[in-house]
Amino acid sequence: MEDKKLKIIHVIPYHPLPSSFIFAKRQVEDLTELGHTNEVFFFKTAFSVKGFFSQLKTFRKLIEDFKPDLIHAHYGTINAFFASRIKNVPFVVSFQGSDMNYTSDVHWIREKLGKFLSKKAAQRAQQIICVSERLQDNLPLGKEKSTVVPSGINTKLFKKINIVDCKKQLNLKESTNYIFFNANNPIVKRLDIAKKVVELLKDLNVELLSLNGNVTPNEIPVYLNASIATLLCSDSEGSPMVIKEAMACGLPIVSVDVGDVKSRIENVENCFVVPQNASDIAQKIRHIIESNVTETNGLEVLIAQGIDYLSVVKKVEGIYLKAIKNFN
Repeated sequence: MEDKKLKIIHVIPYHPLPSSFIFAKRQVEDLTELGHTNEVFFFKTAFSVKGFFSQLKTFRKLIEDFKPDLIHAHYGTINAFFASRIKNVPFVVSFQGSDMNYTSDVHWIREKLGKFLSKKAAQRAQQIICVSERLQDNLPLGKEKSTVVPSGINTKLFKKINIVDCKKQLNLKESTNYIFFNANNPIVKRLDIAKKVVELLKDLNVELLSLNGNVTPNEIPVYLNASIATLLCSDSEGSPMVIKEAMACGLPIVSVDVGDVKSRIENVENCFVVPQNASDIAQKIRHIIESNVTETNGLEVLIAQGIDYLSVVKKVEGIYLKAIKNFN
C-alpha cells in the first residue's frame, strides 16, 4: 500500500486574495508532484444554513464522481466541520493555529463556535495534523491520533537572491533599510507595534515592507530578499510560514515567542526571540543593521529540521495511509 497513488479531495476555505491559504495550495501541488491525484473544493465560509447545504450537495456530487480515497480539510472551524459531514470516506484535518487558538479579531460568539466546530471535526477525523507542538498541546481531544507536521517550504522558490537586484525589481529605494512584515491581519499581526518599531529606528532610515495579501505568492521571495530582516510580533500564530520562508532565504529574523518560532530558529544565527514590545524589537533590529548582518544559516537548519517541502509532503503521505488503514 505504501506505493499506492491516492485520490484526494482537499477542502480549503475560499478567499479571493491569491496568498490566502497558500500553504494548503502548495501542499496540493507537492502531492501532485509525488504522483497523487488531487481535487480542491473551496468552501465559502460565510455562514448561512442555505449556503451550507447547497455547498454540501455540490460536495457530495464531487465525492460521487471523483471517488476519493481520502478527504483532507486544511483548516478547522466550519471548513473542517463541513468536510467531516462525509461519513464513508477517510478524513484528515490540519489545524493551523487560529482554528484552535484564541483570536481577538472576531466576535466572541463566532470565535467560540469556530472552536466548537474544530472539536467536532477532530472527533470525526481518522488522523489530525497540527503545525506545531504548542497547537498539539492545545488539542481538546484526539492527541493520540495527531502528528506535528509544520507546513513545508519550497527551497527552489525560497532562496537567497541579491538584495540590490530585488530592490530594483520592486522599484524600492536602494538606501532604505526595509523590514519585511506580513500585515494580512493587522490586528492579530500587531501592525501597531511594527509601526512603533519603525519610529524608534527612523535614524537608521528604516521602513516597513508591509504586505496585506495582494502580492502574488511567487513574488514573496523577492520582497523577503529586498529586506534586511523579517519581523513577526503577532498575538498568536500556529507555525508562521513567513519565519520558515525567511529561514530559506537566509534572512535575519526578529520575532516574539508565538507558535513554533522558538523551536524553528533556535539554532539559526542572527535570529532573535524577543518580548512583545517595540523597544526590545527595535534594539535587535538596530543590532542587525549596525552590525551589517546580511545572512543566516536558516536554510541549513530548515533542511535539518525536515521542513523542506519534499520531507513534509512525504510525512503527510504517510499520515494519509495511516488514516485509510484506520478507517478500513
